[in-house]
Amino acid sequence: MVVKDKRGRGPGRWGSRGPACGDLGILGIFEGMIDLHCHLLPGLDDGAVSMESSVEMARQLVEAGVSIVAPSPHYGEGPGGDVPVQEATRVRQLLQERLRKEGVELTLLPNAEHHISPALFERVDRGAVVPLGGGGRWLLVELPWSPVPNAEDILFRLQMKGYRVLLAHPERHGYLAFEGVERLVERGVKLQIELGSWVGVYGRRAQKRARRFGDRGLAHVVASDLHRPEAWIDAGMRAVLKRYGEGGLARAMQINPRALLDDAAPEVVRPFSEAR
Repeated sequence: MVVKDKRGRGPGRWGSRGPACGDLGILGIFEGMIDLHCHLLPGLDDGAVSMESSVEMARQLVEAGVSIVAPSPHYGEGPGGDVPVQEATRVRQLLQERLRKEGVELTLLPNAEHHISPALFERVDRGAVVPLGGGGRWLLVELPWSPVPNAEDILFRLQMKGYRVLLAHPERHGYLAFEGVERLVERGVKLQIELGSWVGVYGRRAQKRARRFGDRGLAHVVASDLHRPEAWIDAGMRAVLKRYGEGGLARAMQINPRALLDDAAPEVVRPFSEAR
């Protein structure tokens, strides 16, 4: 668990509070959780369709105990959209101001979901990427939905260019063999599992793969990947809590996300199953 200072803050530069007991969030267990994959910004990609929808999603996350979100608009000519960095920044600032006026205590940080494509690698060469939180070397990366035979080599290319990879929802990419995922993790890639996968939102196969990755010590972060207001946030968190305990949930949604925002070395970001 995270030890809080006199102001109730945990370690790291973002200053959100650590896990605490009491009437906090939907679960009544944690506050200060961090969501590193969420399509919260309105009208940009396949996520929130309006400012009102974004505010409703933000309220749901805060009620669940989330205090920091790094909204991750699609970037890199993928099927979900390709949002210019400047436009994402503008809309994020507008939403942050709207949340302030609405009294929704949620901090928004820079981020993007980098879709693997030739266009993305051209941008990588120019440094035109958006690391988690806007600094450091960790990138949220999404593989193509259609099978690619050289996924390991593609991600290794990113690493060779000096970036670190947080791989989005590998449990939903059925073409990724378990052994290949093991090799990726051995190379320092960290896995982000969908909150909804724990309760079957993306089907039984994705649910089974999420559990297998988690149980075998291959998963590091859980994130919402919200695209609209949903009713399963509470159930997803409870499923992670039941399977991995308070320590596992804290590591998946607070400790490891904070470490990534602080540009921690890969060896610092440990599987959340180890904390149960």
